[in-house]
Amino acid sequence: MSVVQLETKAERAWREFCEAREKAMASSSIDDGLAAGRAWSRFLSEFVGDRETRAAIHGGAISRK
Repeated sequence: MSVVQLETKAERAWREFCEAREKAMASSSIDDGLAAGRAWSRFLSEFVGDRETRAAIHGGAISRK
C-alpha cells in the first residue's frame, strides 16, 4: 500500500505557475509568458479573500457607479 499526498489549492497553483514559468523561459514565447502570468495571478488569488480585490487581481475589477 502506498500513501498519496493530496495537493492543496495553493500547492497546485504554485506547481502550475512553476511549470508555466519554466515553459515560458524555455520558449521565450510571449504567449507562454502570458500563460505564466495568469498562473501567477491564480496563485496570488489564493491568499486574497475579498471578492473585489480578487476581481482586480484578475483584471475584472468591479465597476463603481
